[in-house]
Order: sequence, then C-alpha cells, then structure tokens
Amino acid sequence: MGEGQRDRRQHPRFTVAGKATGRVTAVHDASLVDISFGGVLIEHSQVVRPGTTSSLDLDLEGKRLRLRCRVIRSVVNRIELQPDGEQALIYHTGLEFLDLSEETRQVISDYIQSITENGSGLGLPSGENSADTPHLSY
Repeated sequence: MGEGQRDRRQHPRFTVAGKATGRVTAVHDASLVDISFGGVLIEHSQVVRPGTTSSLDLDLEGKRLRLRCRVIRSVVNRIELQPDGEQALIYHTGLEFLDLSEETRQVISDYIQSITENGSGLGLPSGENSADTPHLSY
C-alpha cells in the first residue's frame, strides 16, 4: 500500500500462493426454445462448453426451479446485429437434466401438459416459440 493510504479492509487477508482453487460461475440470460422430460434447448449469446455441468434457474408456471444440467451440445444458430451496431453470435445449447427430484419432474410434466393443452408449445416445430416463453439463467 502506498504512503498516506490506509487499509480499509474489515478483515485481514492471508496469502494462499495457489494452494487452494475455486470456480467462478457465470450467470447469463437465455430463452427457452423447447423442453422435454430429459432436458431443454436454450438460446443465448455466450459461449458454453459441451461436457460441462451447470445450474439452470428455470421459471415454469410461477415456480422457480434450480436444475443441475450437463451441456450436451452448443452450436452457433445465427449472427444477430446488436443495438450498438456490433454483431453477436447466437447459440443453441442442449442441456440434459441431472438428478431430478420427483417433485421437479412433476412441475416439468405439469408445464408440458399446460403448453400441450393450450397449443402454445409442444407439438410445434422447434424454433416456433410462444409469446410466453419462460426465461432462465445458467
């Protein structure tokens, strides 16, 4: 610390020198393209690596689910022009659900049944989203 500057930290810090590791988890918004009992296809603008696991926060029918998922595939779907004039890659990523509880399976089942009954999702070709598409973070 330079002369004249005081340490404003509330707690002392200790040098670890690489003897501990951690993981930084990023949160990105995405849109749900489709859903099945085994996973989802999401659309987003950030790179994700196939084979990694992540948490998926999904809002279905007013219920917030935190799901553990594995990234199965992620491919560029299109290039989109942003408001600032920059181009962004838009990805489609397939996520597989891992270790779902029976309660979570029921919420997903109820959601799929509701979109089947009102014709807003299931049965439409992928990419034909309804206006009330849920949003999620991963």
